[in-house]
Amino acid sequence: MEFFGEQFAFIDDWLADRRRRGLQHLDVTPTMAWPAGGKRNLVIGQDIAVELGHPEDGSLASLIWRASRGDDHGGRIWLVGPDLPAAKGRRLPLAKVVMIHGRGFDADNTYARYRQLESVRYGVDLKGYMMRAASQVSREWSRVSHAALADGFSLGILGSALIQAYTTLDYVDREDVLLLTSSRDDVMTFKPLADRVHAVIAAMSGMSTALDLDCGNCSFAPVCDAVDGLRAMHQALEEKHD
Repeated sequence: MEFFGEQFAFIDDWLADRRRRGLQHLDVTPTMAWPAGGKRNLVIGQDIAVELGHPEDGSLASLIWRASRGDDHGGRIWLVGPDLPAAKGRRLPLAKVVMIHGRGFDADNTYARYRQLESVRYGVDLKGYMMRAASQVSREWSRVSHAALADGFSLGILGSALIQAYTTLDYVDREDVLLLTSSRDDVMTFKPLADRVHAVIAAMSGMSTALDLDCGNCSFAPVCDAVDGLRAMHQALEEKHD
């Protein structure tokens, strides 16, 4: 089931343009072993070396997926903007777009899998890296400590940890991550994408919990009409309920 073909195409075009002007391809460390922070992983006050995604600076997080294609494996990390070692003492905007390539998504498991995929980012435990709770949808706000920065923490390490975490799931073949720390304007370029992804997920959630699948009474009908995967999911659920 395909839900985010337009979003993948937008990202492919955006990356192609950025390759000509400042796209970094960070190294992936498949067996990266940065120590865990555990329950004491608190970064506050004078311990903050870099702050990422403060709401005033621009903050965006989104997750999309599609069916794997033969050669999908491992993952890639792209960065536009400064990495952490060059940003000591600063606040940086942040956009983080996670792209999953996986297998076996169907009407019965897709929403449950989305919830599992979404929870992965909260389970990444890296000493000196703290994700702040953000109440608003499609945002991510985090902090990095002086000690972690001194020990070599970078966005490549964060991206590698995400790739490790996602690819442990048996239905995920590859996870790519795009990180933007360049400017608020660059971050906000991806807001329409994030808003559309949120609308698709909301429709999927409503569909998975609804007892009545009558499109005429559903506020998500315009979204479903425009997304092949949602239409296929709706049809499969209708057939199951008949």
